[in-house]
Amino acid sequence: MRLWCIQIVRQSPGSYRPEIDGMRAIAVIAVIIYHLKITLSGNTLLTGGFLGVDVFFVLSGFLITGLLVDEFHKTGRIRLNEFYWRRARRILPPLILVMLVSLPVAWAVLLPSELERYTLSLAAALAFVSNFFWFFELSDYGAQSGLLQPFLHTWSLAIEEQFYLIFPPLMIVLMRYLTLRHVMAAIAGLTALGFLLAAVTTALHPAFSFYAPTSRAWELLAGALLAVASRYGAGRLNGRGFFYVPGLSLLVLGWAFVTQDLVEMRHPGVGTLPVIAATCGLIWCADPREPVTRILSTGPMVWIGKVSYSLYLWHFPIFAFGRILSVGTPSPFEMAIWVVLTVALSALGYTLIERPFRFRLKPRAFAIATVAALAPIGLVMSLILSGGSAQSARTQALTVLYGENEIDNSVLRDATWDPLNERFPEEDIGTWNALRPSVSGVTKLWFKGADTRKVLLIGDSLSKDVYNALTLNADRFLDHEFARFNVNLKSLENDLETLRGTPNFAAADVVVIAPNHYRAYRNALYQMLEAVGGQGKEIIVLGNTAKFNPGGAHPLFDWYLIKSGDPALLQDLNALAPKYEDARSQVYNAEIRHIAEMAGATYLSRRALVCPDHATCTLVTDEGFKTMYDDLHWTLEGAALFGARAADAGWLSSPDVTRVGE
Repeated sequence: MRLWCIQIVRQSPGSYRPEIDGMRAIAVIAVIIYHLKITLSGNTLLTGGFLGVDVFFVLSGFLITGLLVDEFHKTGRIRLNEFYWRRARRILPPLILVMLVSLPVAWAVLLPSELERYTLSLAAALAFVSNFFWFFELSDYGAQSGLLQPFLHTWSLAIEEQFYLIFPPLMIVLMRYLTLRHVMAAIAGLTALGFLLAAVTTALHPAFSFYAPTSRAWELLAGALLAVASRYGAGRLNGRGFFYVPGLSLLVLGWAFVTQDLVEMRHPGVGTLPVIAATCGLIWCADPREPVTRILSTGPMVWIGKVSYSLYLWHFPIFAFGRILSVGTPSPFEMAIWVVLTVALSALGYTLIERPFRFRLKPRAFAIATVAALAPIGLVMSLILSGGSAQSARTQALTVLYGENEIDNSVLRDATWDPLNERFPEEDIGTWNALRPSVSGVTKLWFKGADTRKVLLIGDSLSKDVYNALTLNADRFLDHEFARFNVNLKSLENDLETLRGTPNFAAADVVVIAPNHYRAYRNALYQMLEAVGGQGKEIIVLGNTAKFNPGGAHPLFDWYLIKSGDPALLQDLNALAPKYEDARSQVYNAEIRHIAEMAGATYLSRRALVCPDHATCTLVTDEGFKTMYDDLHWTLEGAALFGARAADAGWLSSPDVTRVGE
């Protein structure tokens, strides 16, 4: 038996291939299920569904490069103005429609800081720089979950458009001066180079690599290489085995979608290679007589593929707003509503906006309609960013419900850095300091007294909370002075080396190791103990604080208050809190204590400050204020309370301080 791999494409390069739409359907379904975060028996469904975006990149490179090559063969040139005009018709109408519909929803649903970030994300999306915007935004320590950012998904659009700013002009040069065979060789070389660059970038900085166009270019180029190869007539593959390539490719994609995990795999790069190869296999060896190709070409798959761009645009803001409005973990019913709404709005937008604007509207009418649609978006964005918009009804209702409590946890978070800023007003210290040391922490001596007991706290943002707890109770820790130095797990070795050269470390009598112990915490703790030990200083290790998770978008305090709708019921929250505590904290703490004691260090229970007994954990103070602004970080009110409890427990009372157990 002979398989005619690529033969259909080679015989009629510009012809419509329904199985390509079927591949789009698979990709968008995987992405949507991934973003739903469905759990079955404690396991998340399609943990690798994000790889559907990489399938889209290959398909995009294949289709658009094919159009460019065909145009050059027919006319002897590639008209860039026509190319970018087609891109505008394809990309902008559905994107602007989603913005127009989501703006009033965002104003009604989002808190002030969230609304400002949302507005900036619209500007980034329209400028096609969302990938850079979200890299910096989500790299901010303690940033709100990406699942709650309605326009986070536009990062992939930005990468595509950045690629197409460079690739078509490059193709003009290659097609003009090289034979098609040499064009294919050049693109193959660029694909290999792009893959190596992605692999190196991912190894050095995975978060940046995820959003970097240079790390994604090889995926688009892989599709481009297939398009040029098909026009060149390469790849005349014979043999029975090739008939099974589409089926094998589909199995590889299914395996990747089900088993891969973004945190564990090297992506984009080596870990992405099977997905790219499988996508190329589906494109290259599609055959109408082969079962996978026939399935991909069925009516439902083709329809989903045709509306896949709209589905992709609509699903993420709908899911994000749904999570924000949901109290606790979203129910299956809520998720079903999100999906139905996504499909309905996508179908409606595809019929009424996407197709007419792309294929039927004349250029002048298209330009007028686009500008007219952008005008209200720009006006509302300006009002929001200038502070001229009125409070939404939801914000007003929450303000009444919360009373003296701050409704916006980002405001509470930022306030916890104020004590450091007040001490060093010449340096703007904020959440970035949880990722790297401050200048004042590296260069300045914080201790002023001659006869005081000098305590240096080291760790990430959790050490900042302890610093606040102790300094807000300075009258309870007489004859003590406190300094803080940030160490971060990702740069621990360098940070510890810097620490040993600081004036605060040289002057300190006591070093308190107070990070959030998570991921590889054993090795990190051993490193910190080795770095600060043997210097004639007393070493204290703090266990983890209590951590709470009621599920969903809200911290426990906010979840309970919104769910109950009655501030008077907050008095019951402290007794309810242990039910929602992450049990791993206590498991970790047992080992942290063992490691500390084996090293001759003193162990103190940070959790005992939050949960003073087995029956209660303090999420709300006696005055009714929240003690945590997320699942584990202390507000200033919480820090003041927990610092007073530390003083009551005898923390730092003498070099032989009593150890407080779990």
